[in-house]
Amino acid sequence: MVDDNDDRQKTDRSQQYLANERTFLSWVRTSIAMIGLGFIISKFSLFLTEFRIIIFGYSLESSELNPYQTPSSIDQISNWIGIGTVSLAIVLILFALKNYLSTHKSIKTQTYSPNQKTIYFTTAIIVFLSIIVFVYLVLVPSI
Repeated sequence: MVDDNDDRQKTDRSQQYLANERTFLSWVRTSIAMIGLGFIISKFSLFLTEFRIIIFGYSLESSELNPYQTPSSIDQISNWIGIGTVSLAIVLILFALKNYLSTHKSIKTQTYSPNQKTIYFTTAIIVFLSIIVFVYLVLVPSI
C-alpha cells in the first residue's frame, strides 16, 4: 500500500532541492556579472589613456615622453578596484557553493534553518565597494 503522505513529503523535498539549485545558480550569475564588471573597471584605464592620446594629440612618432601617455595613479586605482571586484566575485562563488552544500545537507536531514550571514556579508561588501567607487568618482577629476 502506497502512503500518500510519504509521496507528498518527497515532492516537498524535491521542491526544496530545486529551490536550492536555483538559488545557487543565481549566485553564480551574480558572480559572473561581477567578474565582467571588474574586468571592465580594470580595463577602463586603457580607454582613458587612449582618450588622452586622442585629445592631446600625442603622436607615436614623437620621441618625447608625454605625461598623458604614462599610466597615472587614477589608472592604477581603476585597476585595483577592478581586481577587488573580481576577487569579491571569486569569494562570493565559493561562499555560494558552501551555502548550497550545507543547505543540501540540511534539506536531506530535514534540519534546515535559514542562514542570513551570507546575505549580510554580501550586502556589507557590496556597500563598501560602492562607497569606494563613489568616493573615486567624486574626488577624481575628469579629463
